Order: sequence, then structure tokens, then C-alpha cells
Amino acid sequence: MHAQNDGHFCLRYTVLGMRSHFPALKKSLLQMLGPSIIFAALSLSGGEMLLWPNLVSNFGLNILWPVPLILILQFAVNIEIERYALVTGKSVETSLVSKAPWLSAIFALTVLAALVWPAWMTTAGNLIAHLSGFEGTEARNVGFIIAILLLIGSWFVFQKKETYRVLEVCSRFSLILALGIIISVVVLNFDPAIFMAGLHGFTTWGYLPEGMPRFDFVAALAYGGVAGVLNLVQGEWIQDKGYGVNSLKKSAIATIDFTTEQSRFNFKKWYRMMNAEHFIFFVFANVFSIFLLCYLGALLLPVGSAQGFQVFTAEILALNNQVQYLGTLFGVAGVIIFTMANVTILDAIGRLTFRMCGPLQQSKTSSVRTFFAWFTARRISQFAILLGIIILLSSLAIPSFKQPFFLLVVSASMSAFTMWIYPPLLLKLNANLPAITRPSLLRSILVIAAALFYGLITLWALSAYIPLSIVIGLGVIVTTYHLSILFSFIKNRIR
Repeated sequence: MHAQNDGHFCLRYTVLGMRSHFPALKKSLLQMLGPSIIFAALSLSGGEMLLWPNLVSNFGLNILWPVPLILILQFAVNIEIERYALVTGKSVETSLVSKAPWLSAIFALTVLAALVWPAWMTTAGNLIAHLSGFEGTEARNVGFIIAILLLIGSWFVFQKKETYRVLEVCSRFSLILALGIIISVVVLNFDPAIFMAGLHGFTTWGYLPEGMPRFDFVAALAYGGVAGVLNLVQGEWIQDKGYGVNSLKKSAIATIDFTTEQSRFNFKKWYRMMNAEHFIFFVFANVFSIFLLCYLGALLLPVGSAQGFQVFTAEILALNNQVQYLGTLFGVAGVIIFTMANVTILDAIGRLTFRMCGPLQQSKTSSVRTFFAWFTARRISQFAILLGIIILLSSLAIPSFKQPFFLLVVSASMSAFTMWIYPPLLLKLNANLPAITRPSLLRSILVIAAALFYGLITLWALSAYIPLSIVIGLGVIVTTYHLSILFSFIKNRIR
């Protein structure tokens, strides 16, 4: 029969059976917005509104030099995650764990130890308490209570099946509102000298000020953007958005002939648009927002005048002293962004844990299968909400409980460690894709560079707290593992 177009992709029938081309791109750049918007909103919390301004307010604008580097490296890893989902329609984390089952332990530890702590919601609660006029211990307790109420409210987000759509719409709204407020604040406080000093900070390569807490720096490098296990959820959002083969049924995906010129053409169009969308709304948007927020911190706060969460409160006070309610609006932007970030992370917890439990759904024991059939991603997210509430209720009775800034640092540092582990295995996964869809040599080098970079900074931070022999041993073990993956990867490319 002759080829025909069904509105989604071209079909051609042969004697051997039905074959199809890679789906044609029928979306504009604006229509493709979604996953990167959620990532941008997630990036703005923690790393950009708190961790980077904290570094700048204590060590100056010369500390900005790693920002473009980390975003380019994270961009390379994110695109490889998107590539796999775009081409296969499968979950990246499930495929990674199937190739290296021990990764499930790493991912589970990162999810439980780094993400279940409601650090973002706690920050939002503390901001609301501060904006309401509470101070000291009273502000701390009120902040925790508000965070609990926000977590209870987020429960209803996961009552809906279309969680992704809710996240995308809310992320667009919160990002536009927060950036609008932040840009307005910056315009009203513009100082050409500090602005130029900030631009110069991007060129001061290798500057590491004496006395800088190493894990604060590592945390900013991880969450200046989104690093670690959270990156993997990008593939899930690609599936929900219907990118590439994800617009087809599984049976139709199996019929795609990747050797045709039409498939090559269609994939390249998808890939170019995916790169453009992610570069504009992840790399460019994050460089822009980190710079603005760090410029604002340098403008408002004398060097060394505030630490951690105090950076936020000091900025709010300084802005309110300039223009009534200007600081309050800035604080409201922070509340929106941190609340949205925690809801997004709860969604990620559910998706990642559900995928890691995938093999148990195939258990030979019927009771195990029944339990994990009931234990959906949305229910896991709701369970994480309950766990977060329990943590916050417990913290109300523990005066020594650390501030949200500390929790963000712990979370981000563990994410940096995870970023060291899995990118080479992701590269190996994509090296086995159909030839026309595999990563180029340049992209492969960038992914390896990302793993090396996060490995080096993790070991550098650890060396300040544990014996050097243990640090070297850990480096040797992980490097040996990476070399074995790269050797296998090179063999595949030679073939």
C-alpha cells in the first residue's frame, strides 16, 4: 500500500508488516514549553534565591564564575535524559536501575535523605512568619506551623490524576510573578558599578575565598539550576508532555523504522527544538536570575552582614526601608517560589520511588504485586507529605532543630554526589539508541565533564571533614567504575 499520513506520523506498509517513521514535530517553541518552565521555577528556589545570594553577601560577586559552567554541564545531562525519553518513551531511572541495580539504593537514599525533608516549605513558612511580624523562637514555631498547613494544602494537588498539568500551569504563573517582582526590585535599585562588578564576577575563574564553607559552595553549585536525582524526573515530564514517541501508543513505538531519511529528519527537528527550549528556559533564564538576585544581595547587604536565611530577612528589611512594601513583595515572591518548588519535589519523590519499585510490581508473590499496584506515584507523594508533616511536628518540640538553610545545603550536597555517579551510565544507555539518535562526541564529552566536575567538588568538600585516605579511596572506586563504563561506551561507538 502507499504511504499515508494519519496526522501524527507517516505510515508505510510493507510485505513484512506495518512500519512507521519517527513522529513529525507539530509544535512551536511556545507549545513545547513545560518541562523547562518547571525546572526554571524549581531552580529559582534554594540555589538562586538563597544559596547564591548567601555566598555573594559573604564573599563578594567574584564568586559567580562557576555559574555559566554548571548550567552548561547540567544542560548537557538534562538533554541526554530528555533524549532517552524522546526516543524510547521509557523511564530513564527505570532503565538506569535495570542496568545497575545498586543505583536504586543511591537514588532511594538521595530521595529519602535529601528530598523528604520539607526544607523548601519550611523556608516558605518562615518567610510568611517573618512577613507577619513574628521574630525569634516565636517566628520559628509559627513558620513550622505554616509549613505544615502548606503541606496539607499540597495534598490536594496529588488528588488529581493530571498532576503534571497542575505543576506546569502553577510554575508558569509563579515564575512570571516572582521574576516580575524581582526585576522591578532590581530596576528600582540599579547601581551601574555593582552591576559591572557582577558581570566581572563571571570571569574570575578559580576564585575560592578563604574561609568559605565548602559544602555551602557545593550546594550552590548543585542547586544553581537543578542537579542530582531531580534531573531524572525531566524524562517523566517529557512523557507527560507527549514529546517525540511519547505521543504514540507503545505498540506504535515498536514499529518505528529509525533507518529512514524521514525518521532522521523528524528526529533532528524534535532534537533542535528540545535543545532551544531547554537552553532558553534553563541555561539563559538561570544565568539571568542568579545574576539579578546576587546583584541585589551585593547591593543591599554589606559583605558578611548576614548568614543563611538571614540574607532573605535582611534583604526584605532593606527594601522596605527604601519603598514601603517593596521588601514584602519580594518576600511574597519567595513564598510562591519555595512553595511551588516543594510541591514539584513531592511530585518527583512519587515518580522516582514508584519507578524504583517497578521490579517489585512483577513479583511472583501476589500480595507484593497487589500492594505495589495500589502504591501509585501519587500515593507515594501523599505519603511523603505525611512524613514531612511528622518531621515538622517533631521539630516543634526540638529547639535545636536546624534552620531551613542547613536542610537545603544537605539536600543540595547529596544531589551533587548523585550527579557524580550516574551520568556516565546514562551516556552508555544512550549509546545503545538507534544510530541517528545517539549523542555526538561533544555531548558525550560534556556529560563526562559534568560527572568529573561534581565528583571533584564533592571530594574537595569531603576532604575538609574526613581523612584524606577515605576521600582518595572513594574517588578511586567511583573513577574505576566510570572507566569501565567508558570502555564499554567506546567499544559500542567503534562498532
